Amino acid sequence: MSGVCLALLVFLLVSLCQFMDSLAQPVPSPDNFIYLNFTCLAFYARKIHLFINEDTPKNYTMQPKNPVAFCGDNKTASLSFIADAGSPTVSSLNISFGFLSDGYRYWSLNTSTVQFNNKIYSLSMKWLDSPISMGFKCSDMGRVAAVNSTPSVEFSFLGLQVQPFGITNGVFTEANDCVGFFTTEIFSNLFVIFLLLGIFTYGLVMIMGIQTNDSFDDPKHKMIQIGGTSD
Repeated sequence: MSGVCLALLVFLLVSLCQFMDSLAQPVPSPDNFIYLNFTCLAFYARKIHLFINEDTPKNYTMQPKNPVAFCGDNKTASLSFIADAGSPTVSSLNISFGFLSDGYRYWSLNTSTVQFNNKIYSLSMKWLDSPISMGFKCSDMGRVAAVNSTPSVEFSFLGLQVQPFGITNGVFTEANDCVGFFTTEIFSNLFVIFLLLGIFTYGLVMIMGIQTNDSFDDPKHKMIQIGGTSD
């Protein structure tokens, strides 16, 4: 009985932690997002944060403008846009993505760069290869650094979804998620489920192993011993 109570307590704690995490995440307003539509290429992000390691490290929320895209040949595609950083050290920057497809099965991110202060830096951004008819999405891929940049610059793409191939009129199809099927939440729930199943199985085996006295046995009668001596 104590084991069942412990398992239920663990399950309640895990559920409570997940609920608190969901409350801690800000819910953006319907108009607070980035959506770039070029008929044959679509780009969406809930937010793009810029982190600059200045004298006092700061972060800025970017809003792209003047986007330019090339797409439609099922082999290569590209997207670039300018964004004002609002920083005294980085006034504005230009982010570019290059996509490459094998023409019939998969596509991938080929290049990703950022340009500011008249210098171009590569972004430490890696994506999973996606089927040609699907897009790519990632709710939070962590910080993406501009390699060897001065000052040190990092980006955070929240709620990112991109599809440079297999798209019509800028409407997203199914997307390949950067997060695998087994997340931390799924593992924790599976752990609790298997723990409860183990406790239930153990209790069921113990109950089935209980042996009652035969209806013809006298519980006060002395037990018959075979192969032994009685005192």
